[in-house]
Amino acid sequence: MREALLTLLLNVTSRLLLRSDRMNGIIEQMLTAFTFADQRLVIPSGKRRLSAVYVSAGEETPAVLICHGIGELVEYWGRVQSLLKRMGVSSLVFNYSGYGTSSGILTTAHCEEDAIAACRELAGRGHRSIVLLGFSLGSGVACAVASRVGIDGLVMCEGFSTLREAAMAMGFPRWVTRMVPDAWDTVHRVCELEKPVLVIHSDVDGLFPMSMAMRVAQACGPRGQLIVINGVSHNAPIFAPTEDYWKPIAAWVKQRSSEISEGRLPVASD
Repeated sequence: MREALLTLLLNVTSRLLLRSDRMNGIIEQMLTAFTFADQRLVIPSGKRRLSAVYVSAGEETPAVLICHGIGELVEYWGRVQSLLKRMGVSSLVFNYSGYGTSSGILTTAHCEEDAIAACRELAGRGHRSIVLLGFSLGSGVACAVASRVGIDGLVMCEGFSTLREAAMAMGFPRWVTRMVPDAWDTVHRVCELEKPVLVIHSDVDGLFPMSMAMRVAQACGPRGQLIVINGVSHNAPIFAPTEDYWKPIAAWVKQRSSEISEGRLPVASD
């Protein structure tokens, strides 16, 4: 019953956000600006099929697997993927089950299965290093599967501490959040992850407070690193991506790849 309620809330929230984007023209703008239509692919995830976009920066480049937020589609990430490509980082972004043309329905279990399937697809493309990147809601998905896939690091952008606290930050009443399982507790998960973690968060995110990012970074111990970006709203890194935001991420991803190639223990600096 509790899982069913969580599934309902996730689906209603995602559909309302996408409906709002459709009504105010954001989806049309993103589709018009999207330049990677020829890079689309379909990824099997159980009996479901996921729509995805893979952008290569070259055979010898490191790659990031992007787990997007609750109100996004793969087309929203075209500008970010273009920027990462120019910085020498390949990327794959996929729609969770029930998003875009991906089949199935949105559940926490499906999100995790989908991320694992997408990581398997990316690994098959021969990149020397793969980093998992979660944005907003996707930070919970990425953190949940990080110990179950072959990655060299985890990046959490504009993320949250726990799904329950994230829901309250989004305006859900406390009594509603208490009725559903706290499925993605990122603070707890990163404590168990034996990989370096980069937490990147804006000081004016406007949705998830900086205190959440600080708790996650502190829970990582010496494996964690926190980068604070000034003056960027929650969705700006996607809608208006800049080098100020994405260059430190690309540099961190390439550093992880370099350390793996040199056989050194990949521990993030303080």
